[in-house]
Amino acid sequence: MRIDLSTGTTQFSDSGGSDKARVQPGAATPELGSDVAKLSANYGRVPALSAAVEQVPEIRQEKVAALAQMVRGGTYNVSSEDTAEALLSQVRLVSAA
Repeated sequence: MRIDLSTGTTQFSDSGGSDKARVQPGAATPELGSDVAKLSANYGRVPALSAAVEQVPEIRQEKVAALAQMVRGGTYNVSSEDTAEALLSQVRLVSAA
């Protein structure tokens, strides 16, 4: 495998030991028949985006508080169809995993 960091993209080349021609070190482009993966310049944003997602709370307290207030006040109404659909969606998710 060769990782070339001198270009705007990163190339991963792997001929896997098959009958394909190997990529020579220092070659500008891989030879015909080799496997190549090119990552865009945006691949460097992944760690920053992951960090931003980690900052978002898993439980949105303001939404929980608003729903709790509605339940206590007796104004939270859900149709039986909505309840059944939510249950079936959860069962589908669990059985697909």
